[in-house]
Amino acid sequence: MTPAARRAVDLLERVLAAFPSAEHREGQRQMVAHVADAIDSGNPLVIQAGTGTGKTLGYLIPVIAAGGTAIVATYTKALQDQLASVDLPLLTRVVGDDDELAFNWSILKGRNNYVCRQRLSEIESGQEQLEVGDASVHVKRELRRLVDWAESAETGDVADVPFPVSDSAWRKVSLGSDECPGAAKCQFGETCFTELARERATTANIVVVNFSLYGLDLQQDREFLPEHDVVVFDEVHELEDVVSDTASVVITARGVANASEAARKALTTQKQSNALAKSAKDLDEVLLRHAGERFRGALPDDVADILRMVTTQTDGIADRLREKKDETPELLRAKSVIDRLQAEVRAVLESPANMVSFVSENKGVARLTSAPMRVDGVLAPVWDETVGILTSATIPLGLPQRLGLAVEEEDVVRVASPFDYAKNSLLYLAADLPEPNDANRSEAVHQRIAHLVEVSDGSALVLFTSWTALNAAVDALRGSLGTGITLLAQDDMPKKALLDTFRNDERSCLFATRGFFQGVDVPGNALRLVIIDKVPFPALRDPLLDARRELAGAGSFMAIDVPIAAASLAQAGGRLIRTASDHGVVAVLDPRLPTKRYKSRVLEGLSHMPETTSLDDVERFFFKRRR
Repeated sequence: MTPAARRAVDLLERVLAAFPSAEHREGQRQMVAHVADAIDSGNPLVIQAGTGTGKTLGYLIPVIAAGGTAIVATYTKALQDQLASVDLPLLTRVVGDDDELAFNWSILKGRNNYVCRQRLSEIESGQEQLEVGDASVHVKRELRRLVDWAESAETGDVADVPFPVSDSAWRKVSLGSDECPGAAKCQFGETCFTELARERATTANIVVVNFSLYGLDLQQDREFLPEHDVVVFDEVHELEDVVSDTASVVITARGVANASEAARKALTTQKQSNALAKSAKDLDEVLLRHAGERFRGALPDDVADILRMVTTQTDGIADRLREKKDETPELLRAKSVIDRLQAEVRAVLESPANMVSFVSENKGVARLTSAPMRVDGVLAPVWDETVGILTSATIPLGLPQRLGLAVEEEDVVRVASPFDYAKNSLLYLAADLPEPNDANRSEAVHQRIAHLVEVSDGSALVLFTSWTALNAAVDALRGSLGTGITLLAQDDMPKKALLDTFRNDERSCLFATRGFFQGVDVPGNALRLVIIDKVPFPALRDPLLDARRELAGAGSFMAIDVPIAAASLAQAGGRLIRTASDHGVVAVLDPRLPTKRYKSRVLEGLSHMPETTSLDDVERFFFKRRR
């Protein structure tokens, strides 16, 4: 063991000794040593840490032992909040009296996660009377509470608000980065919650952010985050998509209309802002004509023409805004929004060859997106300037290379889970069901779900790859799963309340879609069965994936689709065993899987579970555990 690894492992033992009930996990010890060596050598590390390894301490402890400055980037803000409320305070208590190891940390989020003092001032003074006047009585009540809360709030972070807040209310008291003129031009710049959070980050040894903010920092020439020696990407299997999103440019009619409204508030004459508002409506009509299309080469003439019109109009508005000398909040906000829109429209019009432009549509709203074909170029500065630690319970095949790392498959470190999957789990593949395109499939799938739930006596998380399949199953099975077994559906209540109800009612079953494939932590008897309706392959008509498939050529299915499906399936199956005492069955109701050549690759993340195609084996598994 190297000196760096020994120092980190010794700190791990010290942390565990401070908590008598803490578990000593060999996988965690191995991870600590590997991360410590990577930091010491300056080489990147890709490490797959099985469920139950304790990977947050697995990377935090060697980061603390090494000293220096680190960014911990997580996929979700929920994991940020966990680090802030549990792991980092724990480590602070253990090493706080040690001058060599003592550290400070901070949480940093995007601007729209913090309440804006300028917006609060406008609401209190009546400047936002029109917008607030249109709000419901409930939203007005929330706004009053937010104004009162902000007077004594320490962070201004939405996560710290001690009462429920609707999206409608929060949007009225927060700003996006494109709307903010910056601290230097704002009367509340010195007390701005966002700026104070950034200031704290500059003096912290460990700064916790999410992937989106890290990606945005890369796009804005490292404007937001402090310099750092190490970056840890937790749940790295999601990094490619998030970085692609942050590096993308999205233009919508609503965005153009919002820019028009910002200009209207700042200018005395409305001619130019009204013209921009009309262009927003025209843009909506044009984009809807191209919904579902990917543009190869130049943009269609009608799309390019309307974007050029928007460019001309925003240029004129920008000139008028520059003529005004009285820098009111409305003027500063309009300048910021117009500048951002100009940059985005020009970026799409000048879209280089490595970008893919397409129009998507959802509920009648069209979006023009220009996204990078690959993200390795976007991430190249990260690997050049910092030590990258990439970790997840699932590392999809080929992911390091797609992220721009020269890390081959055999170089990925794999740390096994401490859980006894051979004894406590079973993977059931339903080989006898109709194929996904068979007319009889839905009824057969519903009958099999009901059978499995009966065998497990409830406590099932039933996951679907489409809303259509989910709704059909809910309609067919609600009220018929057995006496005392409640069927909870994704739309029944907000996600947190839904999961709390599922945890508290041990025989209930939760039916949901891909949004519940990860981030669901239900240990114990409340979850003994995970059912996945079919292999979660990505959509065949996804414009960005289509472009990547074309780039990959003949092997695109194995290079693009299979790794995505494998990662999603592993995440979904990973909901089952959350503690050493958990047990249960993962059931995949896709008859293609047992016979296809991609089987081993798709099931790689579940290969630690004993496998069967027999319902009798499932029945015996649950029978033994009820004895």
